[in-house]
Amino acid sequence: MSSEEEIKVPASPDEKNEPETEQIPQKIKESVLRGLTVCPGVAWGSGIQLMAGDLEIPQFPIDQTDVRGEIQRLRMAAASAVKQLERLGEDLDEDTPAEAAAFLDVYRTILQDPTLITETAALIREKLVNAEWALSLRLEQIRRDFEQINDEYLRNRVEDITDVFQRIQRILAGRRSATSLLEAEEIEDSVILVADQLGPADMLQLRERDDLDIVGIVMETGSATSHSAILAASLGIPTLVGVENAIERIGTGHEILVDADAGIVNLAPSDDAKKSAARAMRARRQRNRQLVKLRGEDAVTLDGEAVELLANIALPDDLPEARKAGAAGVGLFRTEFLFLNREDLPSEEEQVEAYQKVIRGMRGRITTIRTADIGGDKMLSRESLALLADSDFEEANPALGLRALRFCFAFRPLFITQLRALMRAATAGSVRLLLPMVSSSSDVHEVRACIEEAAAQLEAEGVRYRKNIPLGGMIELPAAVAGLSDLLPLLDFFSLGTNDLVQYTLAADRTNAYVSRYCDDCHPAVMRFIAESIRRVTAAGKEISVCGEMAGRPEMTPFFIGLGCSALSMDPAHIPTIKERIRALSAEDCEIFARGVLRRRSAESVREALADFNAALQPDAQQSAASAG
Repeated sequence: MSSEEEIKVPASPDEKNEPETEQIPQKIKESVLRGLTVCPGVAWGSGIQLMAGDLEIPQFPIDQTDVRGEIQRLRMAAASAVKQLERLGEDLDEDTPAEAAAFLDVYRTILQDPTLITETAALIREKLVNAEWALSLRLEQIRRDFEQINDEYLRNRVEDITDVFQRIQRILAGRRSATSLLEAEEIEDSVILVADQLGPADMLQLRERDDLDIVGIVMETGSATSHSAILAASLGIPTLVGVENAIERIGTGHEILVDADAGIVNLAPSDDAKKSAARAMRARRQRNRQLVKLRGEDAVTLDGEAVELLANIALPDDLPEARKAGAAGVGLFRTEFLFLNREDLPSEEEQVEAYQKVIRGMRGRITTIRTADIGGDKMLSRESLALLADSDFEEANPALGLRALRFCFAFRPLFITQLRALMRAATAGSVRLLLPMVSSSSDVHEVRACIEEAAAQLEAEGVRYRKNIPLGGMIELPAAVAGLSDLLPLLDFFSLGTNDLVQYTLAADRTNAYVSRYCDDCHPAVMRFIAESIRRVTAAGKEISVCGEMAGRPEMTPFFIGLGCSALSMDPAHIPTIKERIRALSAEDCEIFARGVLRRRSAESVREALADFNAALQPDAQQSAASAG
């Protein structure tokens, strides 16, 4: 057995590809580092350290007479940072991931926020410290504020702010960026970057370095939802984040192997392991080329069953990624993200602009906009809540409290404002509305009453809006499955939200690590609820899609097709892979397979069935699917 075989530890789906420590032989444990997978794949090359965060901040007091000059230094450095990003944006080519431009827009927005200057200048005046030090103090205040946010995606946005602040500090200190200091003549062959942290702008600068063959990335810090991680994934570079002691253990020139499929870094790869990695790297490049060719192809099974692949987005800035992936439309626009991480509430005009940006950006393709799913782990800030309620808003069990429609009904003016904005924006193109957390027909009746109220207001004001927008409901609760006979006559379409369906069916909070092993999407009850929902909705002649994380998992695709589901909505990054899988499947075989899965009596047995079916797919069938057309 080769070293590569020894350290590749199969991970169960429950553990999300995390290696099982006890299965790694003792003799090589010290040669293995572990991290979180951002982009799968295998890479072998020479490690090179990149200390992006290694910036010594000069800290010194200033006299009162120096305050004005120090604030001017701050303004000039911020202006220089804006120019740097503008030059970087001008250098983007057509092969650059679509989200790269969006990330640069985020950076520019942060730099152009007047509070960056005013709040930092206030610290310079109050503390009588230099601009670099004042930026560090302001950043620490922001970090404390962000730590109070429950939503991981939004909480990790502080990384973007940190990168912008450090960019200004480097300019103030006369330092070049870490990425520009890499000397190509010191590096031979393929390289694996080993960094403490990397911002999206650093990633883009590295991408423009034609003299570097970057095949892998290892970061000590970061999370799977950071912008750097998202950009690395879109570039198709095997990437691990959260790798403790990476800088200490991996020196420049150290030959290492990154197995992002297993979530490990092998510090002492054998010759066999390196040869195997080289083969995997070649195969991955070839497969990526094949997936690119699929963007213009239809998602159709071998026996002619078409499946619509839609994109899930959280903000208008996610739209370029959806278009580049070849999404047939937007299957889920999570509008609650417009309300989060702010001290006020979005105005009607702000919402109209955001919704129309997405609708027009999809160029006639369907845009499904979900009303705000506020509550639970996506709660408004205290300042925003104070605009809605006179007293503090506290819940002992938020997941079972005022969430989604219940929150909107409790704060009806907020809901009416959103409905007004949605109805006005809907005049821009093909739109339908989706209701989260529907539990009964009473919910739908109350929503329709709110829609009528919003329409009456717009009519009275003479404001143009769209009437009779298709209205759909999310199946996320066992009550919705049991009450489908009541909901079917009231709604035009349905969407299965598998993330919440799993946690509410199994009474296991998906954000609680103590019960994570109980939150199992392969549980037979979950699979049967999904099957029952699809069967009853399609039998009624109405459309149903799957829009949770399960929709983007290739091993689940045959099950959904076998049930007769003709629409899947997912993160845009998964669309090419799912399309490739669909084109290698027979709908008839999938139907037989799905019936077998529903007879399984344990999650382990379901996983075994999924693994066996997917393993039986012939590689040449997938090859022909990817190259067809």
